[in-house]
Amino acid sequence: MLTLILWWTGIFVESMILVRSVQLRTLPRFPFFFFYIASVLCSDVLLYVVRVTHPSVYLTWTARAEVLNIVLGYGIILEIFRHVLSRYPGIDRMSQILGLAIFAVVLAVTLLHPASPIGFPDPSTRKVVAERDFLAVQMVFFLAAIGITRYYDLEVSRNIRGMIVGYGIWLGVTVITLELRAYFGPMLDTAWHYLLPLFYLISLVQWLRSMWTYAPVRGTPFDRLVPSEYDLLAAKTSGITDEVRAHLGRMARP
Repeated sequence: MLTLILWWTGIFVESMILVRSVQLRTLPRFPFFFFYIASVLCSDVLLYVVRVTHPSVYLTWTARAEVLNIVLGYGIILEIFRHVLSRYPGIDRMSQILGLAIFAVVLAVTLLHPASPIGFPDPSTRKVVAERDFLAVQMVFFLAAIGITRYYDLEVSRNIRGMIVGYGIWLGVTVITLELRAYFGPMLDTAWHYLLPLFYLISLVQWLRSMWTYAPVRGTPFDRLVPSEYDLLAAKTSGITDEVRAHLGRMARP
């Protein structure tokens, strides 16, 4: 019963986020974010239909939807980078290209991972480990965006701040839970089925609150950066590539 309450409450909040984006005409301003919300909304509705009409295949489609939404979560990371670096076109383009390249790699690994030995014989455990690793790559980009913002004291709009807080809650809880499930196995399944929807709903409420009105950035300390600082920021941003490549290399090795 609690699961259904969380489920339908999440669908309602997701719908409100999209409705409000249409009212405010903010869809073109945050396309990656709203595409993610629309994808999760469609998944939630379709999974409910599958659960009612074809319960025998519900778990299979749930697993597929989880992987798809985890991959599409990269859109939120791209959105955060795009707005944080909006006044710095060179770094912005580099971060988007890098993010899209990593997205393509992760998507390929996602499609191929069922046939790829990751060191765990049990298929369900392999799935948990793969999801954990994909989200760990997202965590690298997420922390990089926060680090750049804090280091240069960049002004972030209320919309992006809420996006960061909401996604940080969901990402952190999911990575920790997947890490625990990878080692403790099915004994944590009950906690997984209740905790993750609960914290995802908290993230949704945070997003709805922050996106209820559009709040543009009036100014940015980027204007105060001198060329040497630009080079330093470029070096820091491009340095993420090596860390992510190394992580993906560890994922690909048996």
